[in-house]
Formats: sequence, C-alpha cells, structure tokens
Amino acid sequence: MNSFHIVVIGSSEIALVCAYTARNTYPDKKVALIINKYGNYFINRLFNDSGSFNNSEDCVAVIADEVISCKDKVIGLSNGKNIAFEKLVIAAGSEAIKPQIGGVEKEGVYFINKDPDYLNLVKSIAMRATNIVVFGGGYIGVVLTDELLRHGKNVTLIARTNRLLPSSIDMELSDDTAKLIKKEGGKIIFKSKVKEVLGDKKISGVKLRNREELPCDFLIICCGEKPATDLADKFGIVYDHDRGILVDEYQRTSDKNIFAIGECAARFDFFCGDMSDFLLSTTRIEEAKLIGSNLYSVIYNRGRLINYINERNKLRDELKQIFTASASADKKQLTDSILTYQEVYYENRNPF
Repeated sequence: MNSFHIVVIGSSEIALVCAYTARNTYPDKKVALIINKYGNYFINRLFNDSGSFNNSEDCVAVIADEVISCKDKVIGLSNGKNIAFEKLVIAAGSEAIKPQIGGVEKEGVYFINKDPDYLNLVKSIAMRATNIVVFGGGYIGVVLTDELLRHGKNVTLIARTNRLLPSSIDMELSDDTAKLIKKEGGKIIFKSKVKEVLGDKKISGVKLRNREELPCDFLIICCGEKPATDLADKFGIVYDHDRGILVDEYQRTSDKNIFAIGECAARFDFFCGDMSDFLLSTTRIEEAKLIGSNLYSVIYNRGRLINYINERNKLRDELKQIFTASASADKKQLTDSILTYQEVYYENRNPF
C-alpha cells in the first residue's frame, strides 16, 4: 500500500494548484494528486510537455485512477490498490445538472460540461447532425445555438422561462437576443421543457411538456451545473445535493482531516453569512493556494479570503518594484533584494 502525507483528488486546475502549493509549503511531506483516468485538458497538456514530475521524490506524484472508497485514512482505487494519507483535499469541481428526462441514455444526447476535449467532440458530432435541439435558455444554450446557426444548422432552442438569459440581462436585451436568433433562422420555444427522448437506441425526436413532438437527431442539454458530491457520498461525509460538501470556516468537512475546495464545496456569502452559489475563478485559485499552504495549520477563511488575496497582490507589486529598481544594479544587490522579499513574504504569508 502506498502512503502519502497529503493527497489531493481532482482533475482541474485548482487541484493541481493546491497539490503544488502543499508540496512547496511542506517540502518534507509526500504529496499525491489523483486525477480521473482521462485526466483534464490542462493537466494532459502538462503531461505531454513534461512527465518528469510524475514519480519524482521531489515533486507531486500523479495517479490516474478512480477513487471508489475512503475509510480510516485509506483511499481505495478502482484498480484494487490502496493509498494511505494524513490530509486529504477534495477538489472534484462541478457536474452538469441532469433533469428528469426519459430516454437520455440514448445515442445522440449530450450534457454540456467544461472539459474542452469533450466540447470539441460534441461540436464535431453536431456538425454532422441535421435537426438539433438545444435545451436551456441560459448563456451556454444561447451561445451554442448562435454558433450552430452560423454553421447553417437547423436549431430549435427550448427555454423553461418566458425569455432568454433571465439571470444575466434585462427584458429588452433578452428580446433583442431572441430576435437575432430568429433572424439567423433559429426557432425558440419558451416556457417549455423536454419531457422525453424518442427513438429506440438512437434519438429520433423529442417530446415536450405539452406533448408536442419535434424531429431531432442531436440533443444538447445545458441546464446549468451543480457541485460534484459523489466522493462525499462514497466517503460518508456530510453534503447537500444542491449546495455541495458542507465545510466549516477552515474548509474542513465533517471529517477534520478531509478538506473540500472549489465548486464542490458549499460556501458562505461574504455579506450575509448564508450559503452562496457564487464563485469566481480567481477566488477558487486563491482558495486552493490558501488551503494547500495551511493543511497542518488551518487559517480562518470565511469572510477573510479577500484579505489574503489583497495581501498576495500587495507582495506581488512589491516584488515588481524590487526588480524594476534593481534592473541596473549588480547581481549581488539583486540577490539581496530577492532574499529580503522572501523573508517578508514568508513572514506575512498568513496575514491574519
């Protein structure tokens, strides 16, 4: 059985950032990053460019497999191997919301996620389709519809609300967007939803809520995303299906040796302290750095992550000033300036 001090599970950028932050913060600890078998576009590119960090003692060990269980600080993998750990970070991200539609398992039905490789596959298949139905009147559904119409496809957009992009723009802009789609030859059906996918093994049409049937050989479902909570269910830690893995102010789960970060973790609103669905990409990266550097000495996070980000930006600007001022200085002066910066950085790395 392999043993690591720190294990990070996830195939996204924040998992990689957290793993390497932990490795740099705790150089005496062994760190492993577990990704799924197919990896991630970003991580796969790193593997293609350099595979030297995979099994090196000085770097993060990357393991491509599926996690199926976790008990008594031991992770079980689908290949039958086990991995022991001291601290575990879950960065599982999010997954597509799958509404209750009969027959979605048929060939020709696709849920939209954020994997570039998967999106390229969907696009290539869509280019060969004749009648395309896009279910979802949000940003992704509108953009996909516009893109497919520009390629001369017959596209029908189905929205559950009475207008497009209801959470993004006002009524006037929404009406203008609908007019543009119709001008390009698209069809829009408001206040409806796909109830059933028709066909034997392959999709041949869709049935709507009002029992209307539309010919369709390619269905794209983009009804949003929700936190990925499959690992929480396998590990027996507390989670909410819609909000994600429940964590405390230190991003710890109900098991205090297991942390959750990013989109899979439930989070609190900065202003009212209630749960929030809002998460910026830059914030989650900083969250990964913060947790990765404090796994053995937790820092109060809720409501103070913005202070941490401001402190990092301040130190970054100071480093730029050092290099600018030392551009014409000799090598010794530049080295002394960098060492001074490093002392200030590590002294202030945990600003609260």
